[in-house]
Amino acid sequence: MQFTFISLALLTFPIFAQVSDQEKEAWRAQELVTAGKVDEAIRIYRDLLTNSPRNAVLLMNLCIAEYTARQYREAVLHASASLQVQPDLLPAQLFLGASQLELGDFSSAIDSLKRVVAANPRERNGRLMLGEALLKTGQPAEALGEFSAAAEMLPNSPRVWYGLGRARTALGQTSVANDAWARLAALPPSLESHLHAAEMHSDQQRWREAAVEWQEALRIAPEKPAVRVGLGESLFRSRDYEASMAALKPLLTSDSAEVQFLYGACLVNRQQALDAVPYLRAAIARDAGMLPARAALGQALLQIGKAEEAIPLLEIAIPVDRDGNTHFQLFRAYQLTHRNAEARRALAEYQRFRASLATRP
Repeated sequence: MQFTFISLALLTFPIFAQVSDQEKEAWRAQELVTAGKVDEAIRIYRDLLTNSPRNAVLLMNLCIAEYTARQYREAVLHASASLQVQPDLLPAQLFLGASQLELGDFSSAIDSLKRVVAANPRERNGRLMLGEALLKTGQPAEALGEFSAAAEMLPNSPRVWYGLGRARTALGQTSVANDAWARLAALPPSLESHLHAAEMHSDQQRWREAAVEWQEALRIAPEKPAVRVGLGESLFRSRDYEASMAALKPLLTSDSAEVQFLYGACLVNRQQALDAVPYLRAAIARDAGMLPARAALGQALLQIGKAEEAIPLLEIAIPVDRDGNTHFQLFRAYQLTHRNAEARRALAEYQRFRASLATRP
C-alpha cells in the first residue's frame, strides 16, 4: 500500500531544534524516500539516530522507509520505538499496524489499527487495513464495517472492493457480494482482480485457468508469498509439477508448511520419492494436522519400500482423499506387509469410494 500522503505530511514535522547538517541530511533522506531510493534513505536515518536515538520523528521516518523497502520486522521495531517516545504519533501507529499486517501478525495489527481508527475515523488506509486484518482472523462482520467506511473514502481502490466482496461472500450475502465484484471488474486490471479471477477458477477446479491468473498476479506483486503459493498449487493441480516446483522454490526457506508439502508432493508425483521425504517431513513438523502432507509422505515411503512406516500415515489421511489414491495406497501397504484381512477391507473401501465418485455431480 502506498502512503504518499504521509510522506508529504512528514515534511512539516520539526526534526531538530535548529537548521543543521543533521537536519539537511534528514531532509535529503526524505527526498530519497519520495524518489524511491529507500536503501540510501535508511542508511541516513540510521546514522542520524546514533546522535538522536530518542527522536520520535526520525524513528518514524526510518520506519516508513523500512516499510517501503519491505523490511517489515525492522519497521515494527522502529515504529514501536517511536511510539514509546511519543505515543500519540498517529503515522507511526499506522505504519506499525501496516507492518504487522504484512508479517501476518493479524492480532497485533488489529490492535494497532483500531487505535489509529479510534483517533481518526477518517483515516482511510487504517480502515482498509483493519478490515483486511479482521477478515484474516475470521471476523467478516466486523471487517465489513471497515471496508464499507473505506469504500466511501477510496472508491477507486481495488483492495476495498476485493475486501468487501470477500467479507460479503463469507457472510453469505451473495447478491451484494456480486455488486462488489462488479465494481472491482470495472476498475483497471489489478492484483485484486487477478486474485479474484484465480480464486473463482480454483473453486471450479479450472486449475490451468487459475494458474494464468496467479501468474498475472505474481507479475504485479512478486513479493507476495501467498500469490506464489497460489500459483504453485494451481500448477500442481494441473499436473505441471516442474513449473510448480520452479514457482515454489524461492519460498523453500520460509516457515510455510504448504510450500514444503506442495514441493514434496511434486517430487512424489515425479517418482522422486526419496528426495520428497525431507520436504514432507518438514511440512508435518510445521503443521502436524496437515493430512494431505501425511498422505503424500505415506505414498513416498511406500515407493521407497517402507510400507510399514507408510501405513499409519495413510490411515490417518483417508478422510481427505479426493480421488481414491490414498485408499489404494493403503491397500497396497497392507498387501506388501502381508496384512491380508486389512488389505481385503481396504480394497473393498477403495472400490466403494471409486464407485461413489462416479455418481457425484
